[in-house]
Amino acid sequence: MTESNDIPKESPRTILFQFVIFPLGIVVIAVGVFFLFGRLASNEASIPSYLSDIRGGSDHRKFQAAYELSKSIKRGEAKQYPNLGPELVSIYRGAKDDDPRIRQYLALVMGKIGDRRVTPALIEALQEPLVETRIYALAALAELRDPRSVPAVIAATRDQEKDVRKTAFFTLGELGDPRAVPVLVGALDDQTADVRFNAALALSRFNDKRALPVLREMLDRSRLDRVAGMRPDQKDDALSAAISAWARLAGVEGAAELKPIAENDPSMRVRSVAKSALSQF
Repeated sequence: MTESNDIPKESPRTILFQFVIFPLGIVVIAVGVFFLFGRLASNEASIPSYLSDIRGGSDHRKFQAAYELSKSIKRGEAKQYPNLGPELVSIYRGAKDDDPRIRQYLALVMGKIGDRRVTPALIEALQEPLVETRIYALAALAELRDPRSVPAVIAATRDQEKDVRKTAFFTLGELGDPRAVPVLVGALDDQTADVRFNAALALSRFNDKRALPVLREMLDRSRLDRVAGMRPDQKDDALSAAISAWARLAGVEGAAELKPIAENDPSMRVRSVAKSALSQF
């Protein structure tokens, strides 16, 4: 089968999860993927028509319908369709032979509807062979915050792929379930920098000061410069996230680490975050 030029070529793993993941960033970038391959249809349609297109349209139309469906959900229209969750699960499970990126985006849509009836399908997806599919399922579970997913997400922290592991640690932070704490603590010694960074940020959400040594590492821009493949904007994101977590856990005693950043960091945004954190003491 000839691949359509309308399908984005960049790996979702590259697009979405090169470093620390934030739910809003996932949605914004995922939506941006669609604009990379052309202007989308703007005609108004109903959620049932979008579902029909996802079931039986071309790959291009399926992407369009999934995007339009996400907009409908954002507008609150999903409330009119109480069985949308089970319908999406049926489509998701039936799309195994489609372009996998369609199914991966459907996972994000399922995460956005807030219907925890989709949780079992997303847990099943954590066993899929494609790394990207597992990543997208974890991202959706992070949105749903369903306690039933905690054991499966903990299992995903032992995945052989570091991109899956770091997404799983992020998801545990979003779930906020105390069962995750021992797993997060154990990951602070992970040899892969962005895995332990995600684990530390997630652990900080439990107000656990055992995250502080890794957060201190993240405050050192020279350490971030040694992380292979990390872009300048990702370094700024890492520093900003670490500053906020550090300030919350270390309190006024951690001000000494933030002052040099507030005064000398090359990024105006990072300096602003550090100054804001210091102003809280």
